[in-house]
Parts: sequence; structure tokens; C-alpha cells
Amino acid sequence: MKTTIVKIRNLFILAAIAGLFACEGPEGPVGPAGPKGDTGIAGPTGQTGPAGQDGQDGQNGNSNVTVISLLSTSITWLEGEYLGRPANVFSLESDKVNDDIINHGTVLGYCYMNEGWYSLPMTWEEIDGASRMYILHSYSPNTITLFAYQTSGVLDPDLVTEYRFMLITDNTVMGAKGISPENDILMKLEKAGVDVRSYDQVCDYFGIKR
Repeated sequence: MKTTIVKIRNLFILAAIAGLFACEGPEGPVGPAGPKGDTGIAGPTGQTGPAGQDGQDGQNGNSNVTVISLLSTSITWLEGEYLGRPANVFSLESDKVNDDIINHGTVLGYCYMNEGWYSLPMTWEEIDGASRMYILHSYSPNTITLFAYQTSGVLDPDLVTEYRFMLITDNTVMGAKGISPENDILMKLEKAGVDVRSYDQVCDYFGIKR
């Protein structure tokens, strides 16, 4: 009798387990994705350094030309001579008058007076012709020299407010045999229709800002 009760109890347990498995239905479809979470706080960015200073403007000119400006207020004339006659003399030192300029180039000079540019050498005279004035320049390694004189002696050319010297080199082209580099450059400018006495024409030819 006891054995029969145990068997019946076991049958009930097995039936209950079978019922549990029978009640479990097939796996349902995957549910929709949940809402996207909030974006996290961005990390700190690096600090921007201070802006650098603007570089200095370069001198006027191009690869073959350099312009040197000299204000008359920067000149201190010294009494000297030019070809044996008394003259005011001023020497401007510049390393731009280098071997390239001496051996392959030239230095054109201009002065600004009476609201216009005039080429050096500059000559003019009094209305009555009693006195004549001269301003001219020469150059040598690292130096440009101005001379100013008149019929009666030295000259202080106070009408001039500025001088400009145009250093031109043509070291890429050999000049004709027997022709100096200076004359060779002047001939090429003349053939190009440029009047070297005109500061504006020379600037236009070389693309130099005035």
C-alpha cells in the first residue's frame, strides 16, 4: 500500500513537470530598441595660443631690382669735392650694393622735388642763367654717394625731399662683349621702350609699387 502511494505521488510530480513544459510557448520576436541615451559632456579642449606678430613689409622690388629710399631729413652733408670742385657730399652705406650689383648691374638714382621725380644726374639753373646747380650720385661696394654743387660752390639742395636708388642686376644674362653691365642693362631698357629718366616708367616695367 505504501509503495502504491509513492508511485501515485511520483506520477503527480511528473505530470506537474510535464504541464510546466507544455505551458511554455514558442520564443517571441525581438522587442523594439530602447530610446538613445543622452550624449555625455564633451571633454575640455586645448587652449589656443596667442597670435604671432605680423612680419615687416619687404622692400619694394622683385628678384632683380631693389629700391632704397633716402629722406633728405636723414642727410648730413659734409663739404668735400667732386672732380676737384667744392661740393656737398653724403655717403649712404648699404650692403645691398653687393658684388652682384658691381659686376652685373647698375644703380639708377632719382630725386623728388617740385611734386615730381627727376633722374640723377640732375641739373638746373637760375632763371637768369647766372648760376647752375648739380646733383649726382656714384656707387661702389656697399656705398652710394651723393654730390651736390653749384657754380658758386657747394649746394644744399633743400628743394629735394627724398632720393630713391634703384639697384638693378642682370646676372642671368651675359652682356655683349665689350659692353659694361650698366650700359647693357640701359640698352635693354631702351629697346623695351623704357625711358630710364622716368621713375614711373622704370617702376612699371619692373612691376614695382610706387
